[in-house]
Parts: sequence; C-alpha cells; structure tokens
Amino acid sequence: MEAVGVAASLAQLVDFTAKTIKYLNSIKDASKERAGLLREASTLLTLLISLQTQVDEAKQSEEWFVGIRSLTVKNGPLDQLREALEHLTDKLKPKRGVESTIRKFVWTLDKTYCEDVLQKIERAKS
Repeated sequence: MEAVGVAASLAQLVDFTAKTIKYLNSIKDASKERAGLLREASTLLTLLISLQTQVDEAKQSEEWFVGIRSLTVKNGPLDQLREALEHLTDKLKPKRGVESTIRKFVWTLDKTYCEDVLQKIERAKS
C-alpha cells in the first residue's frame, strides 16, 4: 500500500512540474529567471519520471525503496517541493481577459522568488 502513496506523490509532482513547464513556455519574455526556472523544471521532470518508473517496478522490501518512502513524509523534501511547484504554477497560471494577454508578454515574478524556487528544486534533486 505504501508504494501507492509514493507513486501518487510522484505523479502529483510530475503533474505540477509539467504544468510549470507549460506555463513558462507560454510566456514570451526570455528573462534569465524564466530560463533558469524552465531549465530546472525540465531537468526535474526527467528525474521525477525516472524515479516514478523505478518505484512502479520496485518491491517495497528493497532497501532503496525505504529511503524513497522517507522522502514522502509530511513536510519532507517531496512535500516541500510539491508546495513550491503548486505555488509557482498558481502564479504562472494564465488568468482571464486582459491579464491573460499581459501575462503572456510580461514576466511578473521577482528575482528573489525565482531564486527561492530554484533552491527548493535543487535541494529536492540532491
């Protein structure tokens, strides 16, 4: 049963990461922060999909699976990453009307926020 919880956590992270990439690609501004977030999100997506595949094929008794399971605890690394990606996708999600058009052409996230998200992604990857 625990494998299902780990797989669900990874599936949720894959979903948020894919949405982040989609939203970052929809913004026309080629700012350094946007490029950095896009690069890290793309790398993260590859790692998460690889990990998800390994979890799907693993046996719960395998030693490395115990380590993976410990990453999914409440407020653990994967939970913190999920929160950061969820918050980022909410900020990047296209709005309706004029704000939607503006967001496609104007980068609205500040450098400090982007650096914070990048640090959380880096911590999760290591």
